[in-house]
Amino acid sequence: MQESLWHLLAATLIGFAVGLERERAKVERQGSTIGGVRTFTLLGLLGGVSALGQNQWLPAVGLAAVAGLAVYTLKNSRDATSQVAALLVYMLGVLCGLGTVLPALFAGALLLGFLAFHDELHAFAGGVQRGEVEAAVLLALLLGVVYPLLPDANYGPYGVWNPREIWQVVLLVAGVNFVGYLALRLLGSKGLWVAALLGGLVSSTAVTLSMVTQSRANPSRNPLWASGVVLASQMMLGRILVWSATAPALLQLLWLPVLLWLLWGLLVAAWLTGRDREAPESVPVQNPLQLQGALLFAGVYALVKLLTKVGLEVFGNAGVYVVSALSGVADVDAISLSLTRLTANKQLMLSVASIAIVVAALSNTVFKTALSFGTRGLGLYVALGLLPGGLLALLMVL
Repeated sequence: MQESLWHLLAATLIGFAVGLERERAKVERQGSTIGGVRTFTLLGLLGGVSALGQNQWLPAVGLAAVAGLAVYTLKNSRDATSQVAALLVYMLGVLCGLGTVLPALFAGALLLGFLAFHDELHAFAGGVQRGEVEAAVLLALLLGVVYPLLPDANYGPYGVWNPREIWQVVLLVAGVNFVGYLALRLLGSKGLWVAALLGGLVSSTAVTLSMVTQSRANPSRNPLWASGVVLASQMMLGRILVWSATAPALLQLLWLPVLLWLLWGLLVAAWLTGRDREAPESVPVQNPLQLQGALLFAGVYALVKLLTKVGLEVFGNAGVYVVSALSGVADVDAISLSLTRLTANKQLMLSVASIAIVVAALSNTVFKTALSFGTRGLGLYVALGLLPGGLLALLMVL
């Protein structure tokens, strides 16, 4: 009985949250003709109640009634957003009543986000370019057409190349990059912090080069440009945590050193931002999802995985560290994912993998710091934000 009450409460809260947004839309844009906070709250509760009884037809009858109400109100609407939202709220209420609460809450949060960002989504859709549509189609083809056709078997020297596994990595990285790009396009220029963080999803090295260019044009704002470099680099550390999550045992060794490194960078970035009083500027980022880039990453990942295995077999642990340091200069994701997969397959010791991943990240950090020294006054700020945390992380995993 108590569990059913919680289910009804979840259904009611979903309706209440969506109703609040629709009430705001009705006031601001006359965007809801089906009702406001009370109507949507009752719709969520109705869905929950209909699913609690023993009558299996009751939810279907309720859905038909809500659909009829939605159709009736369409004649006074400029669009069908509120009507579709009402149907979804009712169905999510039914899911809550059936006990599928977490998926219903997740779907409700997505629904609320799409409704709340009405203006931003329309502005984004109006500015969509042909290249962006092509990138989205390409990602769909990579996932839905190419991936199912690839064999799930090991090939090549030492059996390190699994075509389906390599393509999973490509899809994962391409998806993260594309989501970061879309978020940057959707939010626009809302401060260097947001732009640098989202730009770091695509390429922290690219953001570094952009900040170096900004610094040469306006060296008086070096603290601000340095904070952009540091923030973008923190996204690299966040990606390391995401990749290592596919091997939970490895994540247990890495989460604390990497998290401390990340927190150090955030603190220094906040201090650097506070030293700049002028309005921040955005960071331009190009569409990252191109077929050539996806194939190049697949090749780099496969090569790094082979070199790591060869280094381990021929030179032992020292060979893995050398490969990590060299690979990390160009790309941390490839070596991190390679080491994570080798660890998950029990082909590499956890301690060796954790040290090698931090070495790769530190190698990339040193490279970006060296780039920033190309402008007077920028390098010291960047070094302060990146190197101490990296050295601390390395000491912790040794």
